[in-house]
Amino acid sequence: MHNGMGNLMTRISAVAAMMAAAAARAAAEAGDAPRVDTLRKAMEVGGWTMWILLALSAIGLFLILFFIFTMRVGVLAPHRFVGEATDACEAGDLGALQALGQSGNCAAARILSAAAEQIAISRQFDYAAVRDAVEDEGGRIASGLWQRVQYLLDIAVVAPMVGFFGTVLGMLDSFAGMQTEIGAVRPESMAQGVAKALITTVAGLIVGITAMILFAVFRGRLNQIVARLEETCSLLLRKFIGAYLAKAEARKG
Repeated sequence: MHNGMGNLMTRISAVAAMMAAAAARAAAEAGDAPRVDTLRKAMEVGGWTMWILLALSAIGLFLILFFIFTMRVGVLAPHRFVGEATDACEAGDLGALQALGQSGNCAAARILSAAAEQIAISRQFDYAAVRDAVEDEGGRIASGLWQRVQYLLDIAVVAPMVGFFGTVLGMLDSFAGMQTEIGAVRPESMAQGVAKALITTVAGLIVGITAMILFAVFRGRLNQIVARLEETCSLLLRKFIGAYLAKAEARKG
C-alpha cells in the first residue's frame, strides 16, 4: 500500500513539474501566458469565479459600512433617550418609562420597555421576574447583533472555497492543454490554465483573510458595545427600582 501511494505521489509530482515547465516555456518563447497587471485583466483570466469573489467583496464592504454606522453605543442607546430615561427612572415614573420604551426605536428602549411591562403586569414587585425579562430581551438583541457580524465569517469561509474551485477549473484547463496534436503539447493553453488557477486562489485567499480579520475586529467591538449597553440599562433600572419602591413605601405610609 505504501508503495502504491508512493507511486501515485511520484506521478502527481511529475505531472505538476511537466505543467510548470510547459507554462514557463510558453511564457518565455511566445509570451502567450496572460500578464495580469490590472484588475480587469485578472477578471478576464480568472473567469466567472472572479465575479463571484467580486460580489463577495462588495457584500463584505457593504456590511463593514453598515456596521460602522449602526454598531455604536450612540445608536443602540442614544444620549437623548438615555437622558429622558434617566429622568423617568429617578422619578420612579412607571408610566413615563413605559411610554419611552414604546416610543423609542433603539436597543435600550426595548430592554427598558420589557422591564416596565413586567413591573406593570405584576401585582407585587418581583425582582427576579424583572431580571429575567431584561435578560431575555437583552439576549435577543445581542443574538441579532452577533448574527450580523457572523455574515463576515461566512464570507471568510466561502471566499477561499470559491477560489479553490477556480483553481480546479484552471488545472482542468491545463490538463486539456496537454492534449496533443501530432505529438506536440500546447504549452500556451497550459500556461493560461495555470494562470487562472493561481489568480483565483490568490483572490479567494485575499477576500477570505480580509473578511476574517474584519470579523475579529468587529467581534471585539461588539463585545465592548454589548457590555456598555448592559451597564447603561442596569444603571437606569437600579435608579428606577430604588425610586419606584421608595414611592410605594411612601404611599403605604
